[in-house]
Parts: sequence; C-alpha cells; structure tokens
Amino acid sequence: MTGAFGNVGESAVISFLGSEHQLRCFDIKNPMTDKVARELSKRGKFEIVWGDIRNRDIVHEIVQDIDCIIHLAAIIPPLSESKPDLAWAVNVEGTKSLLEESKKTGLNPKFVYASSIATYGHNKGNGPPKTANDPQVVTDNYTKTKIECERQVRESGLPWTILRFGVVPPLGERWLQQEMSSMMFNIPLEQRLEFIHTRDLGLALRNVVVAPTEGKILLLGGGEQCRMKYRDFVSRMLETAGIGMLPDSAFLTPVRDEDWFHTDFMETLEAQKLLNFQKHTFDDYLNELREALGFKRHIIRLFRPIARRRLLRMSPYYRNRE
Repeated sequence: MTGAFGNVGESAVISFLGSEHQLRCFDIKNPMTDKVARELSKRGKFEIVWGDIRNRDIVHEIVQDIDCIIHLAAIIPPLSESKPDLAWAVNVEGTKSLLEESKKTGLNPKFVYASSIATYGHNKGNGPPKTANDPQVVTDNYTKTKIECERQVRESGLPWTILRFGVVPPLGERWLQQEMSSMMFNIPLEQRLEFIHTRDLGLALRNVVVAPTEGKILLLGGGEQCRMKYRDFVSRMLETAGIGMLPDSAFLTPVRDEDWFHTDFMETLEAQKLLNFQKHTFDDYLNELREALGFKRHIIRLFRPIARRRLLRMSPYYRNRE
C-alpha cells in the first residue's frame, strides 16, 4: 500500500490488522507519517518501507513478492495547484513507475488505484448521481493527474480496479486543522456531496484485495443516508466543533458553471454489493468528532466570537461584501 499513513491509508492499515493478509506499507517519512506509523505499530504487525515514489529504485524494491497493490499516494490540493510539476512527478510519473515495475515482477499483481469524485468536473447537482460511465473533465492540476493515471492503469495490462472516492474528511481534530482555511469557503452552500467515513473506505480497501473487481470502476460513497448539501455538511461540522454556522455571505455564490465545486451524489450500489463497506453514517462521524474534541469544545465555545472572526477573515467573499 502506497500512501499508507495518510487519512485513508491509516484507516486501511487498521482494517488489515488482524486479517490473513501480510501488509507492506510505503510512504514518505515526515513528522506526521512517522507519528501515524508508530501509533499503528502498537496495534499490530506490518512491514514499513520509507521512500519517495519518484525514486525508481525504491519503487522496484517495494513491488517484489506482492499479490495486490493499493495505490493511495498522491499530491492533493492545494499543493497540487501551487506545485504542478511536483504533482505530475508524484501522481503521474510515480504511478507509471509503479505499474512498470509491477509488470516486471511477472507476478501479475492486482492493481487498485485510488481516484476521486473530483474527476467529474464542476457539478451543479441537477442530475442523477454520478456513475462510473459519466464523462470526466479536467478542471485543475489534480484532476488532470488523476484522469491521466486512470488511463495508465486501464492500459497497463495488469488486472486493475479503479476506486473513485467521495468526500472523506479525517477523523477528530485533524478535520479542524485541515479544513479550517480559505478553501472551505470556495464551495457553494447548495453544492451536493456524498460523505464517506474514512473507516468505511479502509474496509473497502481491505475487501477489494479478494473481491472480484478486476476491470471495474467503482464509486465509493456512504450511500443515500450520507448524501447532503454542503450547507448541511459544514453547518453540522461547525456546530459540533462549538463554532457555529457562519453567515451565507462568507461562502461563494455561484454565478458561472465553473463556480460549482467538483462533488456530487454517487451511484454506489455495485461497489457496496462487491465490497460491503458502508457501515457508518454522517451522524456517527459527528459523534466521533464530538468525543475527540472532548473538553476542548467548551474552550472553543468560550472563545467562539474570536474563532468566528478568525475564520471570517479567511473568507475572500465575506471581506469583499463587508
């Protein structure tokens, strides 16, 4: 598994622990991934290989004696947009190296590629849920790399499965650290999205190893009970954190088609039938967020006006309308 100590990777490792599978984890070492790896090592045994996917020698090493490859490693927004050359080198060239070195082993490993709902482009949310057959649209550097990687995977000659993920926020306080930025205001409040719990994605990744998914593109979302508008998503997250919903004027009001974000509802019936992964609801996630914050929620409430002012200063739309 590449990208094994990120948000989804961590959940996948947890799901694999205690199973019959032997797991080799690959990631680039930094303070965050090292901390996650050390915490996971307390819960069970797995192999760790540190390295950079741009290094062909290390890629050659990690694919030896492997039956299935789960490729999660990628540069994502906003870094993919500020450093497009890095995103291409890691996402596209890294995937190419992984595919080529996997074929050289002669073991014909199953190749599972993690893609995204973002590859469908800007979605106004006025049609049926997205399916595997809907057209993909390049809207930024990230989606350009993801769509190109999907093409490489399909043409690789390996038995492949492509998984397109829905909206998968990290657990606990990491959501606050990751999402509390100007990016949160760039999504229209009426945008449709489909949430999926990170632990459910981890379960899907464990099950895909042996499930008959070769040659399939599967959409991984939480199902009908996890479909909502962004207004509901962000307001309930902020309320749970103790901050409270921010005024509508802080969020982007779409005028052009390009103003809509790249999320939507997803057709997940086939994926659920094959992988049996939808176990958690959005309410479950909020309860876990509330528990993770603990007493900090009371502190946040005490300083709620200050926290709200700080957030509103991040919004380019609120500043321009005041």
